Amino acid sequence: MEETGTKHFIFRPERIADAVYPRRCALCDAPLLPRERMVCRKCRKNIPFLEQPLCLSCGRPIRDSGEEYCESCRGTRHFYIRGFAPFSYDGAVRDSILRMKYSHRAEYAAFYAQSSAVFGRGYLDEWCPEAIVPIPVHRDRLIRRGYNQAALFARELSKRTGIPCVEALARVHSTKPMKELDPEERHRNLIRAFRADPSIRMPSRILIADDIYTTGATVDAAAAVLQRAGVREVYFVCAAVAPGNRA
Repeated sequence: MEETGTKHFIFRPERIADAVYPRRCALCDAPLLPRERMVCRKCRKNIPFLEQPLCLSCGRPIRDSGEEYCESCRGTRHFYIRGFAPFSYDGAVRDSILRMKYSHRAEYAAFYAQSSAVFGRGYLDEWCPEAIVPIPVHRDRLIRRGYNQAALFARELSKRTGIPCVEALARVHSTKPMKELDPEERHRNLIRAFRADPSIRMPSRILIADDIYTTGATVDAAAAVLQRAGVREVYFVCAAVAPGNRA
């Protein structure tokens, strides 16, 4: 058969989707070029990963390399053993996470999961969690927002680590937005907020996943519920941790 020289057009639905709804950089929100993945070329050069020294409990940046724990964790008994986040919740990361939560940028979850998998490889190899459990949102908030960003983050992290994502917690009370509360109010706000799914057989080691770690009240409340349900070791990962003394 003779070749006509005509080039065949390959239909790719994703190209049409990208043209109508262009993918956005997870850090600056600029439209991504065809070969760019998750972040643009400019942002890729300056991804603001956290550097030591970090708190040995919550992973928050600390100023004094001679200290082991941040001011918030010193003298505090957490229900989790240890946790980490790849980024500090400020600057471009803060703006990015706010867009992910409130401006329908759910696709950013892939970037934060990839960053957490790379940044936290040593932690995860040491802890050997058997399941990733996302912090749940109440049904009313889920309906308004359309998705739970912590669950998206957990599922994307599961894809990259091979650790199963198990949605083992439910939020049984609709709580006030945590950003509006002081630490004591956050603690009261979360009392009896979570319930473990009684139909799920809990593994011994669980990694809680959430978007932001500020005071630790949310992670601690969830960890306490998981421990009562039979979990022996609870760790956590968040996309970002509040810096300094903002806990």
